[in-house]
Amino acid sequence: MSEELTRPRYLEVSNHFFHDARDFFIRYKHCMESEGPLFYTPQSMRIKSFIDLRMGVESVLKSLICYFESADRQGKTLINWIEKYRHDIGKMLRKVRPHLPENIVKDYENDILKMDGLPVGLRYRLDAWDFRGNREDSYNDTIGSDYWLNRIQEALSKLIDFSNENLKSHSRIVRSSELWDEVMEPRYEKYI
Repeated sequence: MSEELTRPRYLEVSNHFFHDARDFFIRYKHCMESEGPLFYTPQSMRIKSFIDLRMGVESVLKSLICYFESADRQGKTLINWIEKYRHDIGKMLRKVRPHLPENIVKDYENDILKMDGLPVGLRYRLDAWDFRGNREDSYNDTIGSDYWLNRIQEALSKLIDFSNENLKSHSRIVRSSELWDEVMEPRYEKYI
């Protein structure tokens, strides 16, 4: 059977990215709102927690792109296609923008797009220190700003809710014969 006729399909991939977004969101909230875990410095906590927000936004945007824009792709073609977005939030947002509620776009687009100016490498302390020292204004307007972090957290929460509303419309009870057929269907597995 051709790889074009294999799983995963768009709903499965969208669902995986949706759950990743929720996990990143939960971890961000836990780190920022609790007495622990302990980080070496408050800056380290902000940077690492920001990366959870960023990865959450990337994940939910990929979930929505898979849901709205990839019903005709599956298997290896779908996985390779969605991975080409890499960490480019602006590109992902442009792709899914026509499907988003206008209030989310209007209220949060500018804040979300600021993420593209913040390297994913900021997850490392060395990069974070260098970034803050050389781009202090950018740091203070984003990761160093409680207001901006709260805006991104709100945006992520609303995007997760929107993705969930779309995905849950496909929830149903699956017959055992359907489940068996799905398990037996050829599946693209990236790490074989």
